Amino acid sequence: MLSFLNVLKKLFSLLFACGLLVSGSVNAVFNGDIYPFDSSDGVIGIETLTRAQGVTNNGTYWYFSGKNCLEKVSMETGEIAALNVSAIPAEIAALGGKHIGGIGYANGYIYAPIEDSKVWQHPVIALYDAETLAYTGIFFELSTQRHTRGVPWCFADAGNGVIYAGDSRNDAEAFLYDINTFEYLGSLTYAREIADIQGGEYYNGKLYLGTNDMTRAVYVVDARSGEAEKLFDRITYEYKLIDNFGGEGEDITVCPLPDGTYIHTLQLGALFVDATLRHYK
Repeated sequence: MLSFLNVLKKLFSLLFACGLLVSGSVNAVFNGDIYPFDSSDGVIGIETLTRAQGVTNNGTYWYFSGKNCLEKVSMETGEIAALNVSAIPAEIAALGGKHIGGIGYANGYIYAPIEDSKVWQHPVIALYDAETLAYTGIFFELSTQRHTRGVPWCFADAGNGVIYAGDSRNDAEAFLYDINTFEYLGSLTYAREIADIQGGEYYNGKLYLGTNDMTRAVYVVDARSGEAEKLFDRITYEYKLIDNFGGEGEDITVCPLPDGTYIHTLQLGALFVDATLRHYK
């Protein structure tokens, strides 16, 4: 199955250059003068479905999420190592769960936030085996008193045993949960409001957050003090007639690579038919 998928991926790559002639031109119009990145990896067409929401890593593999799927890709070769095309289990679907957001990795598991989008009654975080991407049978339902607008993202601080999670309309703080029991541990208040967070990563005492605000900005937040700094804007086109006009800023992950890059951001193109993982030093 995976061999077939990787062959199919190579066939799609032949179409990628042609697709970029269209999508790349449109993206250029809507992006403006983008912040310079060092390299990027992109997909177009049907492959975008598996990379439309989240990204994380374990140092060897990239893990991506789509609205209802998970994908594992070798950081070295780009080959697909595992794929779960129907990742939302029946027990969560029965609660209305239909949308996976920005994901996190820790201790051999993928932590995936799943929400009943536009209903906001059953925000959950489900655990998947990072080796196979199979659902483990474990999920935790979060309080709707805190998560009044779902749970669009989560990520892990494995060293301190903490899961960070957010609410789509909460620009002021991140909620903290015990990584094993999901007991609520309190919140981290940002020193400045950070709008439309789509995902993030904990790394060396700091939270790196990717947004879908007007410029798809990337922030870094001190995990102790909450002091927050904008690192860069992914685009400079600031006028949106409707939500996500001109594409969408998605998740972010952090991992030092041999080429010196360490911040990696995921974004959807203006036509929503391509997704790009950009790498920054």
